[in-house]
Amino acid sequence: MLKILMLILLAAGPLEVGRSVRPAMTVLESEQRDGYVCQLIEYNVSPQERVRSYLLIPDGARRFHKRPGLVLLHDHGARFDIGKEKLVRPLPSAPAHIKASAQQWVDDGFDGVYFADRLAAESYIVIVPDALYWGGRSTELCQEWSRRKYGDAPGDPDELKTAVYEGQRTVYDSLARQGVVWAEQTLREDAAAARLLRRLPCVKKRRIGCFGWSMGAHRAWLLAAFCKQVRTGVALCWMTLMETQVQPYKASDYSMLIPQMREKYDFPDIARWLAPKPFFFLNGLQDKLFPVPAVEKAFARMQEIYEEKSAGGRLRTEFFDGPHHCGLAEQQTILTYFASQL
Repeated sequence: MLKILMLILLAAGPLEVGRSVRPAMTVLESEQRDGYVCQLIEYNVSPQERVRSYLLIPDGARRFHKRPGLVLLHDHGARFDIGKEKLVRPLPSAPAHIKASAQQWVDDGFDGVYFADRLAAESYIVIVPDALYWGGRSTELCQEWSRRKYGDAPGDPDELKTAVYEGQRTVYDSLARQGVVWAEQTLREDAAAARLLRRLPCVKKRRIGCFGWSMGAHRAWLLAAFCKQVRTGVALCWMTLMETQVQPYKASDYSMLIPQMREKYDFPDIARWLAPKPFFFLNGLQDKLFPVPAVEKAFARMQEIYEEKSAGGRLRTEFFDGPHHCGLAEQQTILTYFASQL
């Protein structure tokens, strides 16, 4: 009886994404690109808040010519002036400092490729939301840092660096006082993006996936685990064991901290709620943020869980020969995986 009760609790999951409000999506701006359209959209994620995201729609995607959909989730990188712009080439109306900041980011992290644009050119419909404290949802201080660093505003950007970084604690504490966990709110908003994507008449509703690199990977495996609209996903460069997480927490830990999960589960336990969905975890052999021995143990534990749930073969776990990076080779591996699943 106790075993049955435990199975029921595990099936329910420790997190609930809840129901989305009516999105009431509005297109604010649009640009025709080579083979697809880039739109800046705004929609409801809660009764109190509307957010902006980029939506990329391939040419020819119609109600009777539907395409698979992808939710792309940006990383952390202690770079807050940009969010969705880390994955999508900014629209012409974006400030010059945002364009410069985004280009530097993709040059360093993605071998110069805006990955969402690449996926849209491959006929995927892609939505890319900003998480709270990034991009269009960052603070004036974050934007002032960016104007000094990548624009022509006077002043030393390093003078603002600590205040911008520590601002993450303020976000976490402010939400906590309202009974809200930051990472849970992000999960609910990411689920709202997936559900909005599913509502689009040009999207194949049973063919929705997600992808993220670094913190985006953490967001991706949470989204796939707890959002039924997401069929599959790829998490690049974010998996380890709890024992590798240094205490006390740094400011950058708070955007991913879900206390009720960390008190009861280790990171690879996410496989309990991912299974039996197909999913792909990929980590770098030279990734200094995630030690290989810990990742190997985490991968082995996830594979065990999938086997226990009779889903063996549906979880793919691999290493690539590289650092904490989403380069051209990794992008191609991800494209090949999505082609096989969506």
